[in-house]
Amino acid sequence: LINTYPDSEFIAKAKLAIADSWYREGGTSGLTQAEAEYRDFITFFPTMAEAGEAQMRVAMIHYRGMEKPDRDPTHARRAEQEFQRLLLNYPDAPFAPLAVQRLREVQEVLAEGMFEVARFYFIQGWDPATQPRLKELIERYPHFSQVDTTLWLLGQSLERAGEASAGEAAPQYARIVRDYPLSAH
Repeated sequence: LINTYPDSEFIAKAKLAIADSWYREGGTSGLTQAEAEYRDFITFFPTMAEAGEAQMRVAMIHYRGMEKPDRDPTHARRAEQEFQRLLLNYPDAPFAPLAVQRLREVQEVLAEGMFEVARFYFIQGWDPATQPRLKELIERYPHFSQVDTTLWLLGQSLERAGEASAGEAAPQYARIVRDYPLSAH
């Protein structure tokens, strides 16, 4: 259809059908081809209602490829970017609530990975490596499920680093008391 009738009104539907068939096939090569086809569809037909659906599928390709927090975060980072792009470009889409939920799940995985690295450095007593990671984690992922523990570790690390930074620990502890009153910390 695409080659024989390049001026057809069904070109957009045909391109989307090709992408969908690659998506349903699955596998690494199928999903890679599907992502390329969905991106072509979004580029050539950005105003069609199906463009938001195509963006959701691109995000889901990376969501499905996401691994555990202690593994390679490439797919998780890409999924985060694609879900954010989806919510930015298609905020009123019917699948936006699902995209928000999936984005939070992806961010939880990314935050858990950062937390474990920072925790490792904290246990090793290497505060110059611990503090920037914990600060970035708190700033980037405010909805992380272990923000209270992150704040506590940051406060402990600041205290342990000496008097020059010990004064910065109090606001971290105050935030735990204010924002997480039921926390064990």
